[in-house]
Amino acid sequence: MNYLVFEGLDENDMKKPEVQRYLEAMQRELEKDPIVGAVTGLPDVVKKVRFEFFGADSSKLALPDNVNEIAQMLFLYEMSGGDPDDLFKFVTPEYDQVNLWVQMRNGDNMAVSSVVERGNRFLLEHAPPSGITARWAGLPYINIEWQHQMVSGMRSSLMASYIVVFLMMVFLFRSLRWGLVSMLPLTITVMAIYAFIGFIGKPYDMPVAILSSLTLGLSIDFAIHFIQRLRTIHKRTSDFRKSFDEIFQGAGRAISRNVLVIAIGFVPMLFSTLVPYITVGAFFLAIMVVSGLVTMLLLPALVRTFHKTLLPVKADDSETVPAAVEHARR
Repeated sequence: MNYLVFEGLDENDMKKPEVQRYLEAMQRELEKDPIVGAVTGLPDVVKKVRFEFFGADSSKLALPDNVNEIAQMLFLYEMSGGDPDDLFKFVTPEYDQVNLWVQMRNGDNMAVSSVVERGNRFLLEHAPPSGITARWAGLPYINIEWQHQMVSGMRSSLMASYIVVFLMMVFLFRSLRWGLVSMLPLTITVMAIYAFIGFIGKPYDMPVAILSSLTLGLSIDFAIHFIQRLRTIHKRTSDFRKSFDEIFQGAGRAISRNVLVIAIGFVPMLFSTLVPYITVGAFFLAIMVVSGLVTMLLLPALVRTFHKTLLPVKADDSETVPAAVEHARR
């Protein structure tokens, strides 16, 4: 159940014929959406009472053209012996606000959004009577608003965090080139995981949104270890081949084992009965595997290809390590 609330400036505004006709037009417009089962509101009450008052004459199943007759139909309903509070589920006692009940067959956020968009489009194309404003209400509408705020907020936070991490990498390595290289595992991991989430049709729910920020820290971690260790080794040896071999014997082996241990550690969560736990387990498993593979496959390939630019041999090293200089010249 979703609600569309219309509010007037004065009491009895909702008894005006032009307002009642506008409410009925909005009902018919919303009912065109296949998601909507029915839309119920004050015009239905007025028409039904008028229909019965005139002896079930089908020609009277319509909205009156004057405010007095509408007021009389509503008064008759209040005095009919039923629960008068039933009427005030559709309108306030002052008749300054009215509520349309939008009954939907599906409460999915995308379905609700389509209904809300249809109603908003009708409001833009056909302006309400003077002094009448409209707003959506109800739990389904709260859900789509909450989702909108969550998605836009998380997207902004993720982009801002990405920029901050890049600046930190440039500052840490004192190099724009190394900063760009170090961001590759993070970038590819985020793109791969979210592309897969979209491909399988997984909704962007709260667990996925919360885990988005964790992707940045986990994906950049292995790259920092690999690059910093490689730079330290090369500073000592001044020989790319020796440095390349040594990095895989030490840091490379440690990173590989770290990826394996952490990834396996999240496997039991995949067998949980709670869907959020399964999401967390699958997400962390994917982060570890993808970021680990990119770090151990792509970064070495890039370093090997551009090692003369990324790991240049300093001039003072040429006096103590002539072999490394000769290799760099070749």
